[in-house]
Amino acid sequence: MKYSLVIFAVFIGISIATASCKKSEEVIIERVKESEMLAQDHGSLAGAMKKASRTMRRLARTIENSDWVEMAKWAEELKENIGFNCVELYMIENNDVSNEFMELSSNFNSALNKLISCSKSQDTDKANIGFGNLVRSCDACHESFNKDAETKLDFTDS
Repeated sequence: MKYSLVIFAVFIGISIATASCKKSEEVIIERVKESEMLAQDHGSLAGAMKKASRTMRRLARTIENSDWVEMAKWAEELKENIGFNCVELYMIENNDVSNEFMELSSNFNSALNKLISCSKSQDTDKANIGFGNLVRSCDACHESFNKDAETKLDFTDS
């Protein structure tokens, strides 16, 4: 009886280990696919904006759920994506950058910094207002400098 119980326990252990290994392989495959997709997008303004759009949708979800840690993470990611990469790539692709563009970029960064502050203070009302201001700063820039895009941006999951 003891012998069969030990064999059964070993069998269960091996089954669990095998199943968990398969799950980690699936996660690794998903991460590889995502990094390949980002690698294809890297280096172009359109690619940087796609990445920023994904980040904005993630940020919108975290604000909706009042997930303060994730909100701070995605806001910092957005700061890197738009605040630095997109602005820099736009400036490279367009030799003549207007003062209006620089002001809109500054407005975006200011709204983003206020949102990061809201995530630290964990204030839901201010976070919602801050996110609204952030979206309006995106809309203003797209309206002025991206005539081909829709003027009103939608960062909800579709």
